[in-house]
Amino acid sequence: MSLNEITFQISTDHMANVFGQFDSNIKKIERNLGVTIVVREDTVKVIGNEKAAEGAKEVFMQLLELSKRGNEITEQNVNYALALLAEHKGSAM
Repeated sequence: MSLNEITFQISTDHMANVFGQFDSNIKKIERNLGVTIVVREDTVKVIGNEKAAEGAKEVFMQLLELSKRGNEITEQNVNYALALLAEHKGSAM
């Protein structure tokens, strides 16, 4: 299994909302998808196998869109995004 890195940016205006209090959303995504997430300034790096890293990016992009619309990101939002990803991956196989 090879590790891949995916890098993308999240505006600092939305980071606190997307990442959650004490980075709880990051930790939940890491545990569920088996990836490592490194944040430096406005750059997010996801390290993991290709499908897991792409999935983590997809989850972050969904949460970012919610934040841009003015929603406060809750644990329920994160759980829903992860469930949608799992459902999507299940139908693709």
